[in-house]
Amino acid sequence: LNAIFVPEEYGGAPMRIRLFLEVVKIVAEACASTGIIYATNYHGMKPIIDFGSDEQKARLLPKIADGGLGALAITEPTAGSDATGMKTRFRPEGDNIVIDGSKIFITNGDVADRILLFGKWSEIEDPKGAISVLVLEKGTPGFEVISKEKKMGHRASSTCALSFSSATVPRGNLIGEPGDGMQIL
Repeated sequence: LNAIFVPEEYGGAPMRIRLFLEVVKIVAEACASTGIIYATNYHGMKPIIDFGSDEQKARLLPKIADGGLGALAITEPTAGSDATGMKTRFRPEGDNIVIDGSKIFITNGDVADRILLFGKWSEIEDPKGAISVLVLEKGTPGFEVISKEKKMGHRASSTCALSFSSATVPRGNLIGEPGDGMQIL
């Protein structure tokens, strides 16, 4: 089902958004948790489709089209609805980006193959203008799932707290330019 929102050239079989919404509805009727997992997958990966470079799409989307999972990581203890309060930092280091910080309440965070991660670019002072976005891939050293919420309902859909301690990704995982995060968000 992931293929219905991934472009054909990256392994998908794209359909209209209306079909995707109908699929979410049908899946959620059968199992609300699975509906949440599937919808979150789309919301986390759609910015790659809309704002990623051709190279990023070719490298990151085939895994999703083949059934991989995505997540969207924005929320922090000090930044819920006000994204400018986030503390997670992206620091450029040569051809890489070093990530330090944490996120909370991240759906699919423990099972995602690709995480669309928002943080602040260390070299930009403006709190709003510093917000940037990159893709963190499963297995990145320095990335850790620190806890999983114990919920009353929708328990099959995991919600996690994540930690980034000098997690390093290639500069090629940055979506857009430093500071493009608010526009992408």
